[in-house]
Amino acid sequence: MRRAKIAGLAGRLVGAVALLAAISAGSVGLRAAETSLDGYWMDSHGEVILEVGSCATGKCARVAWLRLPNGPDGKPLLDYRNSDPAMQRRPVCGLEVISGFIKQPDGTWGGGTVYVSDLGQSFSGYAEILNPNQVNVRGYILLPIFGESEVWSRVTKPFDHCLKGKITPTQSAAAPATAPAKQAKQ
Repeated sequence: MRRAKIAGLAGRLVGAVALLAAISAGSVGLRAAETSLDGYWMDSHGEVILEVGSCATGKCARVAWLRLPNGPDGKPLLDYRNSDPAMQRRPVCGLEVISGFIKQPDGTWGGGTVYVSDLGQSFSGYAEILNPNQVNVRGYILLPIFGESEVWSRVTKPFDHCLKGKITPTQSAAAPATAPAKQAKQ
């Protein structure tokens, strides 16, 4: 009787281990298959869409759309919180906010910087593709534990690109969690 219980328990344990191995293999396969950051990504708050693509230093991203493209003065939003006075007059629309992301051995993208114009500061950063339509992006100081993460959603529906006519915004594979509203005319 006791042997039967042990055999049954061992069988369930082997089954559970096999299931976990299959799930792990599936998630590793997904990460290996879907490693492109290229395309358009909306932040988790629906405030900004970034266009990610190749640049001289790896992968970079520029602001392609802003929910609130104008400042309190009604003019295009500027990088006014930047500590460098010479950069405070540059528009946020089109601003490079991610630079130098290089593919890492573990499948993530890292070694780059994330610029947060709301704070006027740059941080170390990395990105991990969760699935074809979501990426986890983390900005941090010194160590990843000292930072914040955000899940971005891939954008495929057309939107009013803030640099009208310069880039075609209809690439990618799935709709964002929240569709961007039409941008106010500048």
